[in-house]
Amino acid sequence: MKKRIAEHSPEEQERIRKYNREQKQKSREAQKAARYVPTADEVSDAFAIKFPEQVKALNAYVKEFSNKVVTELGRDLGSPQKDLLGNVVGYDHDEQFTVDRVARCLLSLKQGWGQKVQEGELVAGQYFSDSSGTMVESANRHILKNSPTFNTAYFELLKMLDKRYGREQTNDAAVVRAELAGTYVLPPTPELPKAEPNKIHETPVLWYAETLERGRIQLLNQLSVQDPNLSPDARRYLDGTV
Repeated sequence: MKKRIAEHSPEEQERIRKYNREQKQKSREAQKAARYVPTADEVSDAFAIKFPEQVKALNAYVKEFSNKVVTELGRDLGSPQKDLLGNVVGYDHDEQFTVDRVARCLLSLKQGWGQKVQEGELVAGQYFSDSSGTMVESANRHILKNSPTFNTAYFELLKMLDKRYGREQTNDAAVVRAELAGTYVLPPTPELPKAEPNKIHETPVLWYAETLERGRIQLLNQLSVQDPNLSPDARRYLDGTV
């Protein structure tokens, strides 16, 4: 029969009480941890460390998927970015980003690798699966659906997203529904500001003329004070009337 705590020695009673306090504290901390929803940054930063096998599988899948898309499109992904004068100033990786996103999101949702975060739901440790409007725009703008491999995976993913988030009253959910229904309309490409023709600035010329005029007036005033008997010809010269 189990002894009551009062039947133990004082030292034993204190040891039991200490043990009970520690266990209760551990239980509270476990409950608090179970209720805590991490941020997207916390999940993203720890993903590769906590899930190395998932990272390995995702990277291999993305590589194979991307290579097939490139082969089927007959071109590399991405395009150079140019300034208003046509000079290449960088590279647009939007296509690569979209292909990567479709592959990672599809495999992650199939495998149940999504995780709730404070900002929504994160898959593959980097993409918000409930925010896919920009993915749809990119797929249409870059004509990625011409790749059969991309097209199949893309619409499979959209059906999963619609089933998962279709009832949400968000722009992303509406875009996914429109794409599945075949009614999506690609927004027009934002127009770049037009380059203005070079203008001849007259500011330096005006500045020099004004400076000379101020100097002439200042000299005239000084001479008038210093020499009241300044000849009429000299005065007309300084006045600028000759």
